[in-house]
Amino acid sequence: MKKIFNFALYDFANSAFTTIIITFIFATYFAKQIAPNPILGQSYWGWTIGVTGFLVAIIGPVLGSFADKKNKIVFFIRCFSLLCILFTTLLWFSKPHQSYLLYTLVIVGIANLFYELSLIFYNSLLKDISKDKNLGKSSGFGFALGYIGGILILFISIKLFIDTNNLPFGLVKEDSQNIRAIALLVSIWFLIFSIPFLFFVIKENKKKIKKNISSNFADLKKLLWDKKISVLGKFLIARMLYADGLNAIIVMGGIFAVGVFSLEIKDLLKLSIIMNVTAFIGAFVGGVANDKYGSKIIIIFSLIGLILSSTAILFTFTVSTFFFLAAINGLFIGPIQSASRVVITSMLNKNNQGKGFGLFATSGKLTSFIGPILVSTVTYLTASQRIGFSAAILLLLSGLIILLNIKKIN
Repeated sequence: MKKIFNFALYDFANSAFTTIIITFIFATYFAKQIAPNPILGQSYWGWTIGVTGFLVAIIGPVLGSFADKKNKIVFFIRCFSLLCILFTTLLWFSKPHQSYLLYTLVIVGIANLFYELSLIFYNSLLKDISKDKNLGKSSGFGFALGYIGGILILFISIKLFIDTNNLPFGLVKEDSQNIRAIALLVSIWFLIFSIPFLFFVIKENKKKIKKNISSNFADLKKLLWDKKISVLGKFLIARMLYADGLNAIIVMGGIFAVGVFSLEIKDLLKLSIIMNVTAFIGAFVGGVANDKYGSKIIIIFSLIGLILSSTAILFTFTVSTFFFLAAINGLFIGPIQSASRVVITSMLNKNNQGKGFGLFATSGKLTSFIGPILVSTVTYLTASQRIGFSAAILLLLSGLIILLNIKKIN
């Protein structure tokens, strides 16, 4: 149980980065105070996250295969986590002026690249810390604790740096020092809460490395193709599409809320806390249900729920209804992510977890630029954030259709 808790504690730690930097506070700060206007802000932000996702898709499988062969999984997760933390601290220098636009995008892009690479090796360790019969509960608990981390870091951010006139550490609100300081809080949070997992729980496997003349690409091909596309390959295609849609919703959601419903940062953070609470419930309940009913059923049910609630949001014009539907949205995000991780873990043995989750990252990132870039481009062309956001729903639907036609997944 201690291993599972510390595994989940890393989710608790790294959720600060996605919640604060990628989705809510820094994304909206960039769109409203650094970019020329929210429309361009959404577009630039989405393009940046899309490009880093594409790089992860190219690098991930080869790096994962190399880590399996050389027993470097622990080394890579430590290295990439610390690099993400380092670059996040540099966002302190992103002042609210258009002259800092390129600097902010470059730093966010690099930090996000290291964050996503660290997830490949983190996910690959699920089988090492959990029994097969409890994979769903362990994965769900990790995501659930991650959402709790998101709630707490948002609450602390609001109370210490936003909803107060008495800022700590001699900070002032001029030049958005209070907002920029939150990036430093994220770095400290990420570092402190990841230490138990990174340095006291996981250890590099010391088994003797066997010589293997096969190339990394040959190893990857075996997982995806044996005279015809494998079940793993089919699932990764389905996951690629619905992950694109989910990624677009997560990355662009904060900017969408600000642009369409004119939410202030305080309102946006309250919305995020509500969504994190419902996502926590969904991840925890979904994890338990996963072990009972199977991962495929959980993913299908959650995708249908997410598609319906997201579609309803497009036709919503009141803030209260938007808040309600966004909360419903949160219920389905956690189970999709958790059950997808379990599917891959179940299909792989302990010797190919790195390469398998490298491919898993590729399925979520090879075309991850499509989600944010499609939303960003349609938004730019139509000058409508509602129309632009509808592109994410089409990707969710495409992934669902393919998943429904895969028979050999539990």
